[in-house]
Amino acid sequence: MWMRDVPIADRTRWKIGGPAPAFAAAASDDELRGLLAEVPGQRVLVLGLGANLLVADGGPGAPVLVLEGAYKEFEVLDKTIRCGAAAPISSVVQAARRNARRGLWILEAVPGSMGGALRMNAGTAEVGLWEHTLWAEAMWPDGTVRRVEREDVRPRYRGIDLDPAAIFLRAEIEAPPGDPLLVEREHSRRRTAKLEAQVYDQPTCGSTWKNPAPLAPSAWELVDRVGMRGAQRGGARISTRHANFIVNTGGATAADVTGLMVETRRRVLEETGIALEPEIVFWGFEREVLDELGVTSR
Repeated sequence: MWMRDVPIADRTRWKIGGPAPAFAAAASDDELRGLLAEVPGQRVLVLGLGANLLVADGGPGAPVLVLEGAYKEFEVLDKTIRCGAAAPISSVVQAARRNARRGLWILEAVPGSMGGALRMNAGTAEVGLWEHTLWAEAMWPDGTVRRVEREDVRPRYRGIDLDPAAIFLRAEIEAPPGDPLLVEREHSRRRTAKLEAQVYDQPTCGSTWKNPAPLAPSAWELVDRVGMRGAQRGGARISTRHANFIVNTGGATAADVTGLMVETRRRVLEETGIALEPEIVFWGFEREVLDELGVTSR
């Protein structure tokens, strides 16, 4: 059942954004199919844990749904982990760690849900989740469920080629057994490095910008180089700890965040010739704003 004008800011890590015009939750494929049938022809937005998302102050501008029930579950099998799209990344990663499974350390200390990780091809700069994904199932707006594999989605750095209207349901991830000592050491090393360098004690959505080409400076270096580290607009501030993070210091609006981003991108382009591209997802923004931010797709 769809509810009207539901606040969703608190469901995002940034704690920013206006209400959803319609909101619903689905716990099974049949429920999801039924909800989609009630809003034919409309783009439906799926909200996971809101880890990589900025919602406009006026709201997302489209129906929003969340996945619950079995979609939050996962199972460690002989050589893989089968998980629902709403399963928290942290839970799946810690299960791999406890069971001495190799490979999932690329998601250590990454927030969000597995569906979001599949959509963004989350991971490290070198290795994305789809390099470990055997298959994923997704539902299209007409209720059709299809299984897709690596070659079908052509994964790239922080993205895949798949219809944005397709909703991930579940996936099977390669997770072969490994040496328990080595697996624990790799997880611990990666987690420690992230916790020491990144921001986890304030509302933020992680990396704001994608890293440019391999031979170019990293995004945080570019932001720092043009003097934007620590810059603030309203309640939003570029972190002094990590210049590729924007934090909500209290009461920040989406306009505060995008204002900082537009100014940062302008300075980097003028001073270095490099056009930064956002790593985050935007809901409810006008095309003009997205163009200023360097968003190539919605």
